[in-house]
Amino acid sequence: MSDDFLKDPELLQDFVVESEEALQRMDEDMVALESAPNDGNLLNRIFRSIHTIKGTSGFLGLEPIVKLSHRTEDVLNTLRRGDCRLTRRMMDVLLSARDQLGRMLADLRNHEAPTYALDDLLHELELVQAPSGGSPTLGEILVASKIISPETVASALAEQANQTEPKKLGEILVEKGEVSPVEIGEALSRQRVTSETQSDLKTMRVDVRKLDELINLVGELVLERNRMVRLSRDLSSGVLDHSAFEMALGLSTARLSFVTEELQIASLKTRMVPIESVFRKFPRLVRDVARTVNKEVQLVLEGQDTEIDKTMVELIADPLVHLVRNSLDHGIELPEIREQAGKPREGTIRLEASQEGDQIVIRISDDGAGINPDRILAKAMEKGLVSAERARALTKREILDFIFLPGFSTAQNANNLSGRGVGMDVVRSNLHKLNGQVELESEVGQGTTLRLRVPLTLAILPVLLVEVSEEIYALPLRSVLETMRMRASEIHCVEGCEVLRLRGETVALLRLREMFGLAKAKNESVQKIVILGIGGRRIALLVDQLIGQESTVIKPLGTYLHGSTQLAGATISGDGRVRLVLDPAGLLATISALAQGATA
Repeated sequence: MSDDFLKDPELLQDFVVESEEALQRMDEDMVALESAPNDGNLLNRIFRSIHTIKGTSGFLGLEPIVKLSHRTEDVLNTLRRGDCRLTRRMMDVLLSARDQLGRMLADLRNHEAPTYALDDLLHELELVQAPSGGSPTLGEILVASKIISPETVASALAEQANQTEPKKLGEILVEKGEVSPVEIGEALSRQRVTSETQSDLKTMRVDVRKLDELINLVGELVLERNRMVRLSRDLSSGVLDHSAFEMALGLSTARLSFVTEELQIASLKTRMVPIESVFRKFPRLVRDVARTVNKEVQLVLEGQDTEIDKTMVELIADPLVHLVRNSLDHGIELPEIREQAGKPREGTIRLEASQEGDQIVIRISDDGAGINPDRILAKAMEKGLVSAERARALTKREILDFIFLPGFSTAQNANNLSGRGVGMDVVRSNLHKLNGQVELESEVGQGTTLRLRVPLTLAILPVLLVEVSEEIYALPLRSVLETMRMRASEIHCVEGCEVLRLRGETVALLRLREMFGLAKAKNESVQKIVILGIGGRRIALLVDQLIGQESTVIKPLGTYLHGSTQLAGATISGDGRVRLVLDPAGLLATISALAQGATA
């Protein structure tokens, strides 16, 4: 790279951002092209993206990127001219080149300048243009992914060179037990999803209309500040008496409150990005992992224009990877088994996003084998998680919830994708950290659907304030279904647990006062009840008073209270006092534990 451009980090950063966006678009286009090799529009879009990267990197003097993108462009050009047809092997090499370009751009972003061993990849790009080309090597990619060490690759390459009929590098590594085919495909795909999502967070594009709105509101805020200053001056100088001042102050305060709220909303809008930035990485992941497990799968994406807070993008990527991977491994059957069941050979996984109020709902569904609740219940009883008596009273939803417990798995054999009992509990715990929920539905032979519910933003949390023994607690408003009054005589005891009847349904009751060891209320004849909904289940909380709603900023707990599952965090009220924010999922777990203890 020339010294002139090294001195211009802004120019280099613009190149990295635009090139990474181009590579992300290429990922989806290349996977689509493999299914529609005669689509000239797709091919031309991919060609233009790589051509732009080549041209700009040449202008900046980035020789390794120029060399690799130029050779990749040559392969694409032969396809455009019709000199050769697209094969699976050719797509593998093109995707390897795309991944290598991504790593180079990441190095530029991190101000690193390593030496790249590109000869093997460049040679493969040259060979795939002819029908008799060789097979691509994976050494550099596996080392960069930290799956195996450089020494292991060197040893395998030496063994490859000494063979009479050389095998592929990947085959040798699999035979030596260093890596599995599943591990190669899944690890590379997951690494790309995570690393690219993190790189997305470095920069973002904001619609100029959002910035204009923000600036206009800042202007309104300055005007209100000036009015307040003038009122203060007029009061001090005697121009206004106290009654006139109070009236003017009330009007100005109302206006200030309105502008502040609008400014808050406009500020949050600038952080909102389409969820497409997460979804567009999954076609490649599904394509790679499906090949390693010998399944035929199509991915359908919907609702990609649904907007979500930029900070949420990285946080939801990993849970989505877990769930899509489980659909590929546990959900979708092998093509032969699907045919025997009267299904198409090709399975379908759907990723859909939509906005419901102040939440984003992400739906992951497949048309696979589904989950057998009888197997789940049998495994739970075998592990001692539930007694035979309690098992008879469990609903289907409660049985399926066992899947989210740490270490729970019904897989007969563990592989590199799943079966070790890790993953689903991580999904639920990660979502709880986001004040989100996960819901599971499944029908044997028809498929499985998971719904993730996450807040639009982590910056602002609407809460309902309640009072218990003169202490104020906050409940996330998105979980509050309704509030009501109820007489003490309407609370009943079933199997050692308190419940109430609500429109023909029995709802478990939790007394916050007893849970936190607080003093008794002065008047318990009439009770205030808050009904919470978590993942399709409902619980009732007994409180002394309902204070009202408020939008607040949630803060993490210190190490002293970090282990309390009933608490999601803390907030600071208008009077400067700290209020604890209760975790609805933790409260539900508390009730479940009390119920199980009562029937044990």
